[in-house]
Amino acid sequence: MPFSSSVLVNVKTLSVYIVSCLFQDKPQPPPEGRLPDATKGSDHLRQVFGKQMGLSDQDIVALSGGHTLGRCHKERSGFEGAWTTNPLVFDNSYFKELLSGDKEGLLQLPSDKALLSDPVFRPLVEKYAADEKAFFDDYKEAHLKLSELGYADA
Repeated sequence: MPFSSSVLVNVKTLSVYIVSCLFQDKPQPPPEGRLPDATKGSDHLRQVFGKQMGLSDQDIVALSGGHTLGRCHKERSGFEGAWTTNPLVFDNSYFKELLSGDKEGLLQLPSDKALLSDPVFRPLVEKYAADEKAFFDDYKEAHLKLSELGYADA
């Protein structure tokens, strides 16, 4: 049985109300410092993502793979450049590039290199470099966890 127009209007009104409650403009952006310092190592990654956000080591490495998209901008982070040769494609190239070592023109932050020196993180980097589907599956789960964290001050 099709919905009546009054039901559809009520659903649309409720949807707009819910969205407006969830996503209200605030006068100030969220405080800085919720993401790890890119100049620090694996202990810091675990402190921020693990202890503060409740994410696992697997989540940390999978989310780092998000660096396959985009680039750093000096005015925002102090760093400049892309992590991969094609920063417009979401794939496992971040892990492949990381394992291949420093390359001219590609960015590898200290926090990226920490994934290679850590005995728990490195096997995950190797796994994702070899198995794109495993990366996609784990990234999806980690990103969902991250997106559900919310802000304490919201």
